[in-house]
Amino acid sequence: MHHIGILQLTQNLDDAVHGFKAGLAEQNLTAEFYYVNADGAVSDLPRLAGKLAEQKVNLIFACSTPAAQAAVQLDGTIPVVFTPVFDPVGAALARTLDKPGGKATGVAGMVPAAAKAAFIRELLPAAKTIGILYHTGDTNALLETANFKQAASELFTLVDLPADKPADLSVLPDRLPPGLDALFLPIGRIIEENFASVAYYAEAANLPVITSHAPNVPSGALGALVANHYELGRACAVKAAQILAGAKPGDIPVGLVDRPEVQLNAFVAANLGIELPPPLLAQAKEIFE
Repeated sequence: MHHIGILQLTQNLDDAVHGFKAGLAEQNLTAEFYYVNADGAVSDLPRLAGKLAEQKVNLIFACSTPAAQAAVQLDGTIPVVFTPVFDPVGAALARTLDKPGGKATGVAGMVPAAAKAAFIRELLPAAKTIGILYHTGDTNALLETANFKQAASELFTLVDLPADKPADLSVLPDRLPPGLDALFLPIGRIIEENFASVAYYAEAANLPVITSHAPNVPSGALGALVANHYELGRACAVKAAQILAGAKPGDIPVGLVDRPEVQLNAFVAANLGIELPPPLLAQAKEIFE
């Protein structure tokens, strides 16, 4: 019987945990799980990681970048498997993706920015100007914003819409410049947690929203090209099984998102008078009505 700690930042990543547990079962591994959730309080993660260490777990499954960092910073040699960390190298969780070199490995969660830019181009072929609404205090949001600008600059005119705090979203209507054709939302907890406000103001402005967070699609975004967190968790279970069999996490390559999923909201499209392209409808993993 293995003893596995699960360190989670928010419940938004429950699907990854479910996939991880299912993946372990597929590997014929039985485990007793010790589960802690910071409920969004990043500063609480080191203490919670310490609680898992006190349970003498054999491995920690860490959901999110700050959770993985807290687990890796524990004294001792408890191996860590992480997801959906956007930038494992930049977050100091791996020396390289091919050979992490430390006591952690996992599956990165970032869908390539070029793929997202191409998705928006196909979804909105007439769009010329895209606003990028992102949280300036989120390192993942800053990274994805920079990557998206590089990938999309030849396809669209891009307009920065930085948000420092949730209150900035309440004045979004005053900040939207004329001529915007759509909003793109990089990953970022502040935007995700306040998406209802973003969706409300975007609908009032007749603006389609392309999101990086799958739960936003049924909540009012037009579409998303996203990693399936359940599948990320399953892939992490394979790496966990290798570690529990004796492999060193530092020798196990970090996995990447190789098959991102299309999600579309047909109800939003109809409200905005947008005809969803048949090829994307055929590809879509989920279409919300």
